[in-house]
Amino acid sequence: MIKIKDSIKNKQILKSEKMKFEEGIFSEKDYISPSYINLSNPKYIEIDEMFYSCLIAVNYYREQEDLILRSLIDTNINMNISIFYEKQDTYKTIRDLTYHIGNVGVELKESKQNKQDIDIASFSYNDARYIRKEMQVNGEEIYYMYIYLTVFSKDKKELEYLLNKVEGITQSKGIQTRRAYFREEQGFLSSLPFMQNHNEIKNVAKRNILTSGIVSTYPFISSSIFDEERNIYWNK
Repeated sequence: MIKIKDSIKNKQILKSEKMKFEEGIFSEKDYISPSYINLSNPKYIEIDEMFYSCLIAVNYYREQEDLILRSLIDTNINMNISIFYEKQDTYKTIRDLTYHIGNVGVELKESKQNKQDIDIASFSYNDARYIRKEMQVNGEEIYYMYIYLTVFSKDKKELEYLLNKVEGITQSKGIQTRRAYFREEQGFLSSLPFMQNHNEIKNVAKRNILTSGIVSTYPFISSSIFDEERNIYWNK
C-alpha cells in the first residue's frame, strides 16, 4: 500500500511539474504565432508557407473622379490594403508654400538653366500656387497620405503574377507603385492592423493630398461587405 501511494504521489508530482513546465513555455500568443518566418529574400517574406510582397503607392493623379482603390477591391486578389493620413498644420503649410512660391518665382525669372529644369521648376511653382489657393480660398486642409498594398499567395509564381496584375490595375488608375524590395518586412507590418507606419518606408510613400482628394481613397464601395465565408462587415 505504501509503495502504491508513493507511486501515485510521484505521478501527481510529475504531472504537476509538467504542467508548470508547459505553462512556462507556452502563452496565448504562442498559439497564434507563425511557426517560422523567412526574411532572407529581398523580394518577399515567407510566413508558414505563405509568401507576402508589398507595393508602395508613390504617386497618383491629383484629380480623381472615382474611388482609386475600387478596381482593386472588386478583384479576388489576396491583398491587404493599408492607408495612413497625417494632418498638417494649415498655417505653417501656407507660410512654407508662400516662401517656396517666392523663391521659385525669382528662379524662373532669372533662370539660365536648360528647358527641362525650367519645366520642373514651373510645375512645382504652379502646383504650390494651386495648393495654397485651395487652402486659402476653398478652405481645404492638407494631409500626408501613405498607401501600402501587400499581396500574398502560397505560390511564388502566382505571387509574381498577382503583383503584375495589381501594378497594371493601379497604373490604369493613374497610381504609380514601387515594390518594397529590401523593405518587405516593414511593408508587411505596416499593412497589419497595428496602426504602425514604419519610418523606413514612410519617406518613399509620403504624398501630400487635400481634403477633396482624400474622398477618392475611401476604401469601401458599399454600406456592407461580405468576405468569402459570408461574414458581413458593416461600415458605420
